[in-house]
Amino acid sequence: MKLMDSLEIFYRRKDIDTRDFEKKIREILRETGITLDVVNSESAGRIFLKINVLEDQEQIPSFILKALIPETDATRLPLGEWATLNVFVEEASYLEDHDYMKIHSEGNRYALYVPYSAVKSKNRDEVVADFMKYFFERRGWDFKNYEFFVREVDSII
Repeated sequence: MKLMDSLEIFYRRKDIDTRDFEKKIREILRETGITLDVVNSESAGRIFLKINVLEDQEQIPSFILKALIPETDATRLPLGEWATLNVFVEEASYLEDHDYMKIHSEGNRYALYVPYSAVKSKNRDEVVADFMKYFFERRGWDFKNYEFFVREVDSII
């Protein structure tokens, strides 16, 4: 299995333009030093997507490892410092099927497992578009009413 990409995806409805409002809120937050996380809703949100490509005969992992450190999360481990990790193993039998993808979800974090034969003729943008179509349709939202923006991330998800 090879990691194709780790992505952060922002989505929003096309018919609701909140960019001016968002800019004003960001200015106020910068001035006050307050930080807020994006809350996913029907009008806008943020998700994380990890795309794993499987070799043609390779099976999807049957277990998923989770590592947590006390009072913080594993995505913010300090570099060069020791930390105590609690590692949990979960069975991955509850993966969802959609077209050529197997999907593991936890909150706003998703991991895709896709066979190489299914994606060798596709680029990353097409795989992401297929996933986002699944994401919106699963919630009963019309895919055509949304736009999304993709950014690569280098953290563990």
